Amino acid sequence: MESMMDEEFIRVDEATGFSGDVLRRVRSRLAQSCHFTRHWREIECDFRGGILILRGCVPSFYLKQVLQSILKDIPGVRRIDNRVDVVSSAGLSSVRGS
Repeated sequence: MESMMDEEFIRVDEATGFSGDVLRRVRSRLAQSCHFTRHWREIECDFRGGILILRGCVPSFYLKQVLQSILKDIPGVRRIDNRVDVVSSAGLSSVRGS
């Protein structure tokens, strides 16, 4: 099953067309991954200077790691800054207080 992704959930860095290409590949990988069929809406991605910045929430540490592993070999991505928080349905959270 393929999920549809809204353009508004992925912000495109307008500095270069290359950034748009990288984010389109990210969007495609997330849409094709069975792990993120339900959770892609909780993920925001920015791409700047070779760094893919991930933000949002997933329900397990496993999914946080899977997210990083499916995106790590996208051409142009030198490093992933994984800022995704883990928030389970049981109320457990990795979110730190301000």
